Amino acid sequence: MRQSMGVCFIRLFSLLIISPLANAQLNPIQFPQSCAKGQSIVIAAMGDILLHHPLQVKASTHGFESLWKAATPYIKQADIAYANLEGPIAIGINNAGHQVSDPYRFDYSIYTDYPAFNYHPRLAQDLKNSGFTIVSTANNHAFDRRAIGVDKTIDILDNAHVMHVGTHKSGAKTPIYKIIEKNGLKIAWIACTESTNNPDAENQMLYCYKNKDKTKILSTIGTLKNAVDAIIVAPHWGLEYQERANSTQRAFAHQVLEKGATAVIGSHPHVLQEVETYTTQDNRSTLISYSLGNFVSFQGSTRTRSTVILLLGLTKTSQGTIINGVRYVPMVMINRNGTNQIHLEPLTAQDQHLAAFQTISRAIPAANALFSLPIVTNPECQ
Repeated sequence: MRQSMGVCFIRLFSLLIISPLANAQLNPIQFPQSCAKGQSIVIAAMGDILLHHPLQVKASTHGFESLWKAATPYIKQADIAYANLEGPIAIGINNAGHQVSDPYRFDYSIYTDYPAFNYHPRLAQDLKNSGFTIVSTANNHAFDRRAIGVDKTIDILDNAHVMHVGTHKSGAKTPIYKIIEKNGLKIAWIACTESTNNPDAENQMLYCYKNKDKTKILSTIGTLKNAVDAIIVAPHWGLEYQERANSTQRAFAHQVLEKGATAVIGSHPHVLQEVETYTTQDNRSTLISYSLGNFVSFQGSTRTRSTVILLLGLTKTSQGTIINGVRYVPMVMINRNGTNQIHLEPLTAQDQHLAAFQTISRAIPAANALFSLPIVTNPECQ
């Protein structure tokens, strides 16, 4: 495949300053019952969909899917695909939260980027067409178009048949979780955020650390674990641009896993943080991905452009549901070659000397990388 100038630059730069697999984790992440027989599914999880204005400009002509086209085959082959939707999709709502005439294009007024994001409603349908099943709306940018923006976002996602979790409409009394049924498995999702940039005037958000919400999360997990096959918790947490999780993240992750969750898949820091296993007191092997970084964005450092599609395999056995393995598709965001060239670029097995691959392998072992279809999360069982 023809290489972009951005990837060529990364290759040259990394050869000059990065030693092979420096600081990388070398031992693969594996699970003790990886080859157990039963009904299996694969969850594909991605980080922040963070649409700065050059990405929105390209999408206005080529569609949002053009940004992640190389990832789409993996997304579609997975049974469930998840990402964090970092910002509202609020048609015709300005920064003050008022309904105005809709421009139907990126205009720096209705559809905007940092510090207050708002995305064109075409995004919801492009997510659906790309194979996304569910997104988290629980993040610090959720109220960038105030309470009405949350309501509009939910309506637009519902109309596109994209599931969402983490917020609810003004005045609504809905469960804090969503359940997805796939291939005979019921997977519950709970999403929460550490904080928001704007006030939650209508109490629409689920918070990870506030006592009332945290109690509700733990209680809900305790109830759900006997009604579903697996529980995924998706917190928006941690310190931006820090590659290691903090003690508050670790404590919360351990609490929800001990209560009965199967995996924790985090977001917010805009860089990858470590992926690790955790064995609960009842001897369940669980997984924590503290941050998947950015999926797509215009942030320019190697750390903020390095990303993965995390592939989590689940098998429903006669003794319960277990994680059968974890793999990832390594990718890098190309966003410095002009607006029309913005896209995700997959990394190959020959790219393991690159700065981007080095960044990824500090969070998750290189041995767990997957460079081509089909998706297999437990290759040791083949």
